Amino acid sequence: MILLAVFTQIQAQGEPAGTLSTTTTSTFNYMKDGAKMPYTVKVQESRAYSAKFDAEDIGKTDQDRVSSPARVAKLITITSLVNPSENTQISLKYDKQVTDTFELVATDRGFAVKVDDKSMEYIIGKGVYFAKTADKDFFIVDEFDMVK
Repeated sequence: MILLAVFTQIQAQGEPAGTLSTTTTSTFNYMKDGAKMPYTVKVQESRAYSAKFDAEDIGKTDQDRVSSPARVAKLITITSLVNPSENTQISLKYDKQVTDTFELVATDRGFAVKVDDKSMEYIIGKGVYFAKTADKDFFIVDEFDMVK
C-alpha cells in the first residue's frame, strides 16, 4: 500500500499535458485578370498544452499552476477550384498566449492570417508575404506545393 501511495504521488507531480484538435473550412475569392477566382482554405489546428507549476510549491500537495503558452500548429490547405497548380499547403506554428485570437481574412490577392497584432498574407500563386519583418519572427512557416 505504501508503494502504491508513493507511486501515485510521484505521478501527480509530473507535468500533465493536453491537446486540442479542430478543423475549419472557408471559401474565398481572389481577383485575377478582373475575374473572381474561388478557392477553399482548410485549417487543421493542433494545440499542445503543458502544465507548469510554481517552483516554490515543489513537494506540496496543492500546487499553484503557472500560466504557460500552448504550442499551436496549423496545417493550412489551399485548394483552387479553377487552377489545381495553385494548390498549396502551409505549416504554421506559433506560441499561443491566453488571450490571443486567430483570424482568416480574405484579401484581393488571397487571404491574411492574423493573430492579435501579428499578420501574414498568403498571395495565391506567389506564396507567403510578411508586411512587417517583426512578424516573421513570431510565425514559423513552411510552404509546400501539393502533389498533383
